[in-house]
Amino acid sequence: MEKLNFNKPFWVADWHVDPAACRISKAGKVVKIEPKVMTVLICLAQHAGEVMVREKLEQMAWQSSVVGYDSLAGSIIKLRKAFGDESKNSRFIETVPKRGYRLVAKISQHQSAASTGNLASKKLPAKKFVYAVVVILSLLAIGAVINNFISLDNSVQHAEQLKPSIAVLPFKNLSNSAEQDYFSDGMTADLITDLSKISSLVVISRNSVFAYKNMDVDVRQIREDLGVTYVIEGSVRKAGDVVRISARLIDARNGHTLWADRFDGRLKNIFNLQDEVTNKIVSSLAIKLTEHERNILSQEYTNSVAAYDEFLHGWQLFWVLSKETNHRAREYFLKAIKLDKQFARAYANLAWTYVYDYSNAWHDDPKYSIDQAFLHARKGVELDPALPQVHWIMSLVYMFTKQYQAALNSIQQALILDPNHADGYGMMAAILNYAGQPKKALTVMKKAMLLNPHYPQLYLIIRGEINFNLHEYENAIRDFESALIRNPEAQEARLWLAAAYAHTNDIDAANWHIEHIRHAEINLNLNYIEKVIPLNDPIQLKHLLNGLSKAGLEVK
Repeated sequence: MEKLNFNKPFWVADWHVDPAACRISKAGKVVKIEPKVMTVLICLAQHAGEVMVREKLEQMAWQSSVVGYDSLAGSIIKLRKAFGDESKNSRFIETVPKRGYRLVAKISQHQSAASTGNLASKKLPAKKFVYAVVVILSLLAIGAVINNFISLDNSVQHAEQLKPSIAVLPFKNLSNSAEQDYFSDGMTADLITDLSKISSLVVISRNSVFAYKNMDVDVRQIREDLGVTYVIEGSVRKAGDVVRISARLIDARNGHTLWADRFDGRLKNIFNLQDEVTNKIVSSLAIKLTEHERNILSQEYTNSVAAYDEFLHGWQLFWVLSKETNHRAREYFLKAIKLDKQFARAYANLAWTYVYDYSNAWHDDPKYSIDQAFLHARKGVELDPALPQVHWIMSLVYMFTKQYQAALNSIQQALILDPNHADGYGMMAAILNYAGQPKKALTVMKKAMLLNPHYPQLYLIIRGEINFNLHEYENAIRDFESALIRNPEAQEARLWLAAAYAHTNDIDAANWHIEHIRHAEINLNLNYIEKVIPLNDPIQLKHLLNGLSKAGLEVK
């Protein structure tokens, strides 16, 4: 029996599989495969002919990452579509009820053996398999950085030269457990948030810098990518009650370290340590703070370290954007509020989870969801109106309740508090689009993307919806497809994508995405969409509903 090497191309029946290029091909037809979907295929091929239980397959493909329940199912659907397979009469991937999946097609390193030969089911040596997965994931990370950089307008690469510009790279987790990543990521995100409040400093957003997480990149390359003058690198070590934060400020123009320092303390003093780091950066860059900036930088989100820790746990889970992790994140935010009833950011993020319940039909009572969102968002604003994040969430709730002017007022307040708040401009674009002004929304969205060059998939969804309302279907499809590559769980993107395909008369593609939504057990129907999508213009709403109807979404 042939020994397979999955680092190299192989055959599944008469399909040629190229793992490094993330594509399969047959008779001149080439199909691109998302890197994570390719990883699932490699896992199945490693155990060809065997039943792979869901838990084992998820562990192999996602390793220690937090994933939503339908991530694996979505990957299987995509593989079947790529191979032209059917779930009922499977020729490639068979579903074994209540157990998992099995690759039943013949596999080989050579086409002749694949056409005639035996089913290869020997396991790939562990080290080689891990290497293959690492190669694929590395290609994904590097490709995301390159693609996002290319999409920028070169004329703004070195904008805002009159202000010092800085990128805070993700702090490394030097604790003994990878489970502490949430803590080091939280330290990074909060340092970025604090520095963004300084009007005389240009700060690269969280999403842009987190593209470099776990990557060894020269700071001069980062300067070329992001157009920054300075870079902050650092690490966090948390052992019991002891915390050590190490940081250094680097001149990205020449790679010289301007200062490096270590900040040691007890976990109960973590906020003082964060303030020390921020103050060191400000003083090193000789930045003069206004009285208002000094006041907001001196504010703490919470006096409870335990509440802050629960908040960071929830914050990390929330960004998976699945029903399961949304509800788990909510539990952490509720714990944070129980520990500190004055924790405004926890209330705001709690409201955000209810907005997602409302928009994705994740709760049986949509009115309850939006009422809870409004209640907690307003509480966050009342507790700490100096936080831009609480106004951002408030604007989101106002938008979904079709209070467009109130939504614009809230997001404008967030931008006054944080001039570098790219997400604020993204939210403004979404509000304008839903309010019936897609052309103006597109202009604002461009500004958000320029401020945040390595923007998150949410930006692509917003721009895709704008392009859809402008009847620019090809552009909309490109945006939604790109969003789904980054996060296959983004069902909002999939819904609008189905409508966009339907309006281009690609009904097969439209139907496939609606089927994916059904498979994820999301209770979306035309009646619900008509009720919750906050499109103010009835013509635009009808345009969306007609597309979804053609795509196969049912009335109820």
